[in-house]
Amino acid sequence: MKVLKFCLLFICLVPGSLRAQQKFEAGGYISDMPSLMWFDMPPLLESEGYWQNLVHNRLNLGWQMTDKWRIDAGMRNRFITGSEYLIQPGEISFDKGLADVSWNYFETGKAVLNTAFDRFYITFERNRWKLRLGRQRINWGQTFVWNPNDIFNAYSFFDFDYAERPGCDAFHATYYHSETASSELAASVNRDGRVTAALMHHWNRGNIDFQTIGGVVEESDAVFGGAWTGDVSGLNFRGEFSVFRPLKNFADTATTIAISAGLDYIFSNSLMLQAEVLYNNVGRSGNFMNLMNAADLSAKRLSICDRSVFAQASYPVTPRLNGSLSGMYFVEVKACYAGLSLDLSLADNLDLSVITQYFTTVKNDESSMMKALLGFLRLKYSF
Repeated sequence: MKVLKFCLLFICLVPGSLRAQQKFEAGGYISDMPSLMWFDMPPLLESEGYWQNLVHNRLNLGWQMTDKWRIDAGMRNRFITGSEYLIQPGEISFDKGLADVSWNYFETGKAVLNTAFDRFYITFERNRWKLRLGRQRINWGQTFVWNPNDIFNAYSFFDFDYAERPGCDAFHATYYHSETASSELAASVNRDGRVTAALMHHWNRGNIDFQTIGGVVEESDAVFGGAWTGDVSGLNFRGEFSVFRPLKNFADTATTIAISAGLDYIFSNSLMLQAEVLYNNVGRSGNFMNLMNAADLSAKRLSICDRSVFAQASYPVTPRLNGSLSGMYFVEVKACYAGLSLDLSLADNLDLSVITQYFTTVKNDESSMMKALLGFLRLKYSF
C-alpha cells in the first residue's frame, strides 16, 4: 500500500500544465488457471493428489512525463485456492527486495489473496545515457533456459505463468557508445541489505554479439563472466558463463562455475528446434521442488546437479494453435522432465492453454523413485 499511496500523491503534486503534456499507458491481463497435481516423492509425499485454482491479474502502468522522464509500475494480484499442502502464504508473500511490496490481504489454510509490485521505477534518458532507479528487471542473460549472467534476478523455467519474470530494487545506468556497443553499471540491494553490483560491456564483431560482466554478488562472491550470441545461415548459437569466488578466504575456497550454451533453428515450415546444455558444479542439491521454486535458484545455482541437458520443439499446427514439446535430463541425479503445451487463440486477446509437466527419476530401485505430474488449464484475456 505504501507504493500505491506514493503513486497517487506524486500524481496529485505534479502541476496540471505538466500533466497535460504527459502520456499515460495501461495494460495487462487476467487469467484463470485450475490445475491438478500428483506427487509420489518418498519420504516427503506418498502418492498424493492435489488441486489448485489461480486467478491471476496483471496491471502495467506507464507515465511518460516529459521526453526525458518516465515512470513505470507493474503489479500482480493473485487469488489462490486449493489443497492446504500447496497453499504456503509465507512463500507467496515473500519479497526478495529491499522494499517489501508484497502482502497478503487474507490467508487461510486453503486460500490466499496477494498483491505484489515487481516493477516500479523511474527512467531518465538523455543523449547516450539511460538511468533507471527502482524495482526493475536487469536482463543480462542470453540463453533460453539457464542464465549464469542473470546475477540480479534469476528465474525458474518451470514458472511459465510469470512471463514478466522477477525484478530487483536497483540503480541501473546504460551508456550507448554506438548502435552496437554499450556499457552498463547496476547495483541492487536485497531484503537483508546485501548489495549486488556489477559492470557489463556489450559489443559486436562480425555477426556475433559479445558481453563481459564483473562485480560482486550479495557481498559474498566476486563474479566474472561473459556471453555471446550469433547467427550462421539461420542457425542461432548463444552461450554464457559466470565464475563465482567467495570473498571470504578468497585464496582457499572453491570456485563455482556456471556455463550454458544453446542452439536454435527455425525451418521454412515454422518448426523451431532448440537445444541447450548447462554445467554448474553444485553437486547434488535438492529435488524437483527446488526446480519449481524460483526462491531456491540463483545465477550461482541454476540446477540440482552438475550437468543438465534441454531440448524443445515447437510448431504452429494452425494459425491459431501452437504446440511445443520439451524435455530435460539431469545427469548426476538421473532424473528427467517432459513438458507439453498447447496454446489456442480463441479470439483477439483471448487465449486458452493446456500445459503438462512431468518429473521422474530414472532408477532401478522402485522404492527410491520420485515422480510428479502437473496439469494446467489456463484461460487468459489480455487488455
